[in-house]
Formats: sequence, C-alpha cells, structure tokens
Amino acid sequence: MNIFCSIKKQYSIRGGYLEFLKVAFPLIISTGVDAVQLFINRIFLSWYSKEAFAAASPAGMAQWAIMSFFIGSLAYVDIFVAQYYGKKEYRSIGPAVWQSVYLSFISAIIILVLSFFSKYFFMNLGHPYSVAIEEVNFFKTLCYGAFPTIAVAALSGFYTGRGKTKVVLFVWVYGVIINIILDFCLIFGHFGFHEMGIKGAALANNIASVIMLVIYIFTIPSKKNSITYNTRQFMPDLIFIKKFLKYAIPNGIQFFFDMTGFSIFMLIIGRIGIEELTASNIVANINNLITVPLIGCGLATSIIVGNYLGKNKASIAQISVKSVSHILYVYALFVVFTLIFLPNQLIYPFSGTRMSIEQAKPMAVNLLRILAIYEIFDIINIIYSSVIKGAGDTVFVMKILTGFSIFFIIIPMYLIVVVFKLGIYVAWWFILLYVITLAFSFYFRYRSNKWKKMRVIDMEIVDN
Repeated sequence: MNIFCSIKKQYSIRGGYLEFLKVAFPLIISTGVDAVQLFINRIFLSWYSKEAFAAASPAGMAQWAIMSFFIGSLAYVDIFVAQYYGKKEYRSIGPAVWQSVYLSFISAIIILVLSFFSKYFFMNLGHPYSVAIEEVNFFKTLCYGAFPTIAVAALSGFYTGRGKTKVVLFVWVYGVIINIILDFCLIFGHFGFHEMGIKGAALANNIASVIMLVIYIFTIPSKKNSITYNTRQFMPDLIFIKKFLKYAIPNGIQFFFDMTGFSIFMLIIGRIGIEELTASNIVANINNLITVPLIGCGLATSIIVGNYLGKNKASIAQISVKSVSHILYVYALFVVFTLIFLPNQLIYPFSGTRMSIEQAKPMAVNLLRILAIYEIFDIINIIYSSVIKGAGDTVFVMKILTGFSIFFIIIPMYLIVVVFKLGIYVAWWFILLYVITLAFSFYFRYRSNKWKKMRVIDMEIVDN
C-alpha cells in the first residue's frame, strides 16, 4: 500500500512523473518514430539485397559519426533555451537559435568536403568489394543532405528547450512518413520512380530533412514568436557564438566519440566475415529501435534540469531525476524480457525475400542476450549523463566518452578482431564492458552534486 501511495505522490509533485512525461512523451514518440523509420529502412534494404543491407549500418554509422559532432554541438542550444526560459530571459531565445543555424551551414560545408574522401576510406576497410561500393554510395548521398539535417536539429531547440515538444513531434512524424514512403518508392522503383537501391534510401532521408527544415523556417519567425522571443533578430552574434561553442564543442566531441566508437566497432566486425557483419547489423538495428526513444527521455531530462537550474531550483531538478529513473527502470525490465525470451520474433522482419539470414540467425540470438545486459547499463548511462549535460558539465562528459571510446572500443576492437582474431563474441563482450564503465562514471559524477552549481548562462547561483 505504501508503494502505491509513493507512486501517487511522485506522479503529481513538481518534478514528478506527470511533469516529466508531458515534456518527454512527445520526444519519446518523435525519436521512437525516427527509430521505426530507420528500422523499416533497413528492412527494405534487407529485402533489396544482402550487399545493400550489409553496407547500410557501417556506412550510415560512419556518416552519422561525422554528423554527430556537429549535431551534438549545435543541438546544445536546447540547454541555452531551457535556462533562458527558466530565468524568464525570453528575448535572448530567438537570436540564440539563429546562431546555431549559421553554424549549421558552416558544418555542412565541412561534411561535404569530407565526403569526397569516402571512396578511399571504404575501399580500404577490408570489406567485400560489392559491399564497399554500396557503402560509398550510401555515405556520399547522405552527406549531400547534411545542412537540412543539422539545421533541423538546431531549430528544434526553440521548442524543446521551452518544453513545447508537441511541435517537434508533429514535424518529426510528418518527416518520417514522407521518408518511409520515399524509401519504398526510391529503393525498389515503385510508382514510376527509378530503382535506386541504397542511394534511394539516402535520398529519401535528405528530402524528408529538407521538408522538416522548411516547416521550422516558416513557423519560428511568426509574429507571435517574434514579439515574445525575438525570433526575427537574425543578426550574427559573435560574442554569443563564442560563449555557445565553449559548451557546445565538448558536447559535440562527446557525441562524436560515442558514435565513432560504435561505428569503428561495426566497421572492424566487417573484417571477420559477411555473416558476422549481418548478425551484428541485425542486433545493432534492434538496439537502435530500443535506444532511440531513450534519447528522447535523455533530452527531456536535460531540458527539465536546465529549466529548473535556470530558476535556481536544483532540489526540484533532483526530484525530476528520481522520476525519470523510476520510469526507465520499468522500461528496462520490459526490454530485457523481450531480448531474452523473444529473440526470434525480433529477428524475423529481417528475413527478406532476397536475403537469407539462416547462417547469421543463431549468432544474432546469442548477441541479443549480451544486448539485454547492455541495455540495463545504457539506461543508467543515459539518465545521469543527461543530468550533468543539462547543467552544462559537458567537459566531463567529453573526457569520459573520449577516453573510454579509445581504450574500451577502438584499440581493443582492433586487437581482438584484427590482431588476435578472437571472434565476434569477445568483441561484443568488450562493448558491454564499455557501457558498464560509462554508467558508473556518470552515476558517481551525478552523486558528487557538482552539477547543481553549474549554469551555461550568466546568473547568480542559489537554490530556492
């Protein structure tokens, strides 16, 4: 009875379950819908050819690893908006968001230049030639859509930072529906479209990003937003950009190494063999389906923490952390049960008409059991890293993820797979060790309470 009373109390208080879910639920749905879109994309490619499916994850992860630095940096405008909003310094919000858009354009130019070296990179990874060709096509086409993709991540901060996440949900759902429809048309050549295979999958993603960008550009500078949030102040602000980059770049580096570590892992796994790569791709895509909604929870946690710190209410921010922990631990139980007891059902959608996964299937089932343990610690990692990022402790997160990615993934994977040839299972157990060490590092940083005295904006720090 006491448990139900505690749940009821935690539901309604400030920083409780209800408040968190109001902010998080649209973000969970939007990132979850994005995960579903990516999952369907990979299923379509598995139906198209084994080479296209095998190439999609390594090339997609490599491109996303590069993009992650810029997206991780510029999407940090969410925290500035959240703290400005908490402090009621509303007129600073619009100009801050536009600075991130200008930086998006510069970022896209850098990514486009890097795409010119993709053929040399993928052709020297040791993957089968037929797979490497598809990797180059997928990577380069995705890079052409860098600007709208990064700018959408930056502009969404205008809404997410203020907790107005329903707008972001609408834009994401609209973009994902378009993406899925175009995937079906452009990959297979249906409804009069030219059959483009893996290039079509990348092009569909780019077109959807452009449409989402157009929606934001027309809605953010509205008259109402302009009056309250100064959203028609488009002038570049070098002073703010310098301050913004102080916090944003460490966050971008953290995103980069987080993605790069796993991307390098997938690329090295491809050297073992196509069946091992196929099994890992299946598990990686299932992991993405499970984890991406958690990213929405992490973003919501950072925003709520940032907002309460902007109001000088660190104690209520801590109540919010307790609420999100309870919710995600329940989610973890569901995930672990599904991975352990329903692996065949999770793998079944990848059994397409043009690709046989029978040889890779037993391997994938075993890897899903490792993934079950992985998810428990990854949830702890997401909760506490989100809290300290919401306060502005991005340098610590950067140092931890950079160091651990190098010494628990990049170097060990090369030694395990290339030098000692210990096989796929040892490689995946090291990935598990990596996420466990991350979880403990962020948890102890949170327990130090240093985050309570941090801000990204100028203000007197007290706890009301």
